[in-house]
Amino acid sequence: MPANNPLSQQNPFYPYQKVITGANTLKGAELIPYKLLMYLLDLPDAYGHIPFEDNTNPRARLMRYLWNDGARPLDGPLPTPEEKRSMLFDPDRPDINTDEDKRLHPKGYRLFMQRVIGQSGIEAKTLIKCYITKLSEPRKFHTTIGIAFEVWTNVNLEANTRSVSFDRTFAMEQCLHDALDGVNIGGVGTVSFARADHSYNGSEEIWTDASNLGRLVNFSVQWAEGGGEKISGF
Repeated sequence: MPANNPLSQQNPFYPYQKVITGANTLKGAELIPYKLLMYLLDLPDAYGHIPFEDNTNPRARLMRYLWNDGARPLDGPLPTPEEKRSMLFDPDRPDINTDEDKRLHPKGYRLFMQRVIGQSGIEAKTLIKCYITKLSEPRKFHTTIGIAFEVWTNVNLEANTRSVSFDRTFAMEQCLHDALDGVNIGGVGTVSFARADHSYNGSEEIWTDASNLGRLVNFSVQWAEGGGEKISGF
């Protein structure tokens, strides 16, 4: 056996050399959906942030639409921090079957940081899926990352708000726009809905059959690591 080559131990691209340095590695970009969903949960933090419950807060409105399935969801209670966390998919406990699981997740999972989910369906509840879509590089060292939000609900919940916000899923899309568009999310970048920033940006209706319908909302961020200064990323 040949002796260990000390140079190969220092070169992650061995036996080749990386000749363009500063190019985007996208390291950490895989965490974007999780980070965005945690932002939308609007939880108290160690810096003293206490979320305000008024419906002028778009994240409070979004949480009420997710948590309160009945009529006039915006008049219902804002879920507690523990209840908000209970809606976020836990990959360590993907199935909610036992009594203990149901106690910890009384509404089931409603926030997913992925496109394909293993649950049997979305019957009788509202949920949001967040995932990465198309990546492109309009110029060297700058990558545009597409981010999709799918807002789904059962048709019986879509039309039961009994308020002027009759369309539950579009009302939730409005909350996403208010909470995200133009906001610089630390470690992600500034979120954009403009078509000029990404070819996928925009929104449309989606459905599976007569029972489930929703909205597909596409945003994007500019991810740049080059030039000696990390503009976005972890």
